[in-house]
Amino acid sequence: MRRKLFSLLASLFVPLVLLGTSANSAASSRPARHDIDHVVISASTRAFRADAARVGLSEAQLRSGWQSVATCEVGGNWSMIGSKYSGIGFLNTTWHEYGGDRFAPLAGHATETQQIVIAMAVTGGWIPDQSGCSPGGW
Repeated sequence: MRRKLFSLLASLFVPLVLLGTSANSAASSRPARHDIDHVVISASTRAFRADAARVGLSEAQLRSGWQSVATCEVGGNWSMIGSKYSGIGFLNTTWHEYGGDRFAPLAGHATETQQIVIAMAVTGGWIPDQSGCSPGGW
């Protein structure tokens, strides 16, 4: 009786061990999520730096210009999420049209740098003039 019970348990246990081993090896062949995030962040940082150089601004000046847009459009809330608009005031359709979904599903989920990269693509490198905007927004 013991031999039959042992044989039964062994026949169940061995496939489970093998299944666990193959699942672990498959998982290790894929990049970890944090590795993917690092690649996306690095790409957006490179694009941000290239945009700043292309328009002849320092990175701080570029960020400051878009911070003015964020202040006027959404009271400085880069994380704003809405049914039609998100981030610093992107139409959600525009965010997708210009490839923002490579960073996040909506602009409000993306970093400030990622939003600036897409904004620079939308405007062709122009930072909208926010003169006349009060310090708290329109």
